[in-house]
Amino acid sequence: MKIKDVYRFYQDYIKPIYSEIEARQNDIPVELLFETYASFDHIKRYYLDGEDEHTASIKAISHLKRGVLDAFKLKLKYFNQDTEHFLGKKADLHLIDNGDFVVNFFRDKQKIIDLAKSARLTESKVDKESAFEYWYDTSLMIDEFERKYFAQQHKIEWAKKRTFRWVNMDTARGFAVGVASSLATYALLTVVL
Repeated sequence: MKIKDVYRFYQDYIKPIYSEIEARQNDIPVELLFETYASFDHIKRYYLDGEDEHTASIKAISHLKRGVLDAFKLKLKYFNQDTEHFLGKKADLHLIDNGDFVVNFFRDKQKIIDLAKSARLTESKVDKESAFEYWYDTSLMIDEFERKYFAQQHKIEWAKKRTFRWVNMDTARGFAVGVASSLATYALLTVVL
C-alpha cells in the first residue's frame, strides 16, 4: 500500500460523504475532522519521520475508514430524522399510487434499517472491511430512498390537498350531525316536557 492509495481512498470515499454531511448543516462534526487529521499525521510520519510507506499508508487509511464509518452513522441518523419529519406531514400517504407508495416506503425503510443493523453487528466483530461495505451499501440505499420518496413532492402535495379536503368535509359532516342531534334532542325534550 502506498500514500497514493490513501489519497485515492480520500477522493473516492471521504470527500463525497464529508461533503454530504457538511452540506446538510453547513458544518462538519469535529469527530470526523479528528480522523482526517490523524490520517495526515501518519502521512507526515512517512515524509518527515522516515516511517515505512506501507505502514504509514495502512494506518492513515485506518483513520479515514473510521471517519467514513462515523459519517455513515450520521447519515443514518439524519435519514431517520428526515423520515420522521416526512411522516409528520399532514398527508394521507395511503392515497398515493393506490396505497403502494406507503407500503413500499415502509418496506424500503425497513431494508435500510436491517442493513444498518448488519453493518453495526459486523463492525463490532473483527471484520471491519465487511462492515465498511455494509455501511457503504446502506448509504447508497438511503440515497435511492430519498430519490424515490422524498423527491416526490408533487405526490405529497396532492395527498395533502386531498387529506385536507376530506378532513374538512368530515369536520363539516360532524358539525352538521352534532347540530342536528342537538336540535332533535331539544325538540324531543320540549315535546315531552
